Amino acid sequence: MHNSEKLQKLLEVIRDEILPLTESEVQRGNHVFGSAILRSDTLTSVMAGSDNRVENPLFHGEIDALNRFFKLPVRPQAKDLIFLSIEDPCPMCASAIAWAGFKELWVLFGHKDVEADFSMPSAGVMYRELFGVDGIRLDNLFYKKHSLRKAVAALPEEDELNGILNGIIERYYAMEVKPFEYPGA
Repeated sequence: MHNSEKLQKLLEVIRDEILPLTESEVQRGNHVFGSAILRSDTLTSVMAGSDNRVENPLFHGEIDALNRFFKLPVRPQAKDLIFLSIEDPCPMCASAIAWAGFKELWVLFGHKDVEADFSMPSAGVMYRELFGVDGIRLDNLFYKKHSLRKAVAALPEEDELNGILNGIIERYYAMEVKPFEYPGA
């Protein structure tokens, strides 16, 4: 089980860094998903990113954060960092996180959540159609994937962190996303 301090910090990064950036990007026509990169030892944020499909349909939230991260003139090694993603990454993003060298991945919304709550089945469809699988294995050769929602639900101090989590989820549900046709869909 993960300690509540770590989970609280992950939620704070979503609330204070990813969400404001994403709310701004949604106004420009981008989607609701973003990500952040944090130091494993201090849990301080190195970089946040958000979907930028208006510029390029490949610039998902994870790719945006990775692009920003690798443009830093001085950066820590990815193996010493945590990758925090709002959604379970699509195959492209999951592979990019692995190629970049991250060892720990946290996600807020799983594929089933994204399909049901945001009417976006594309990542799940991509996994099934291209690879015949339902998504990323939790423990694989490249990194360990954790569900933030499941970890918060398993804590004894569930009420406090669930309050923060529910406030974050409500803000995501409140965003109005403009229709966008992906060229390959």
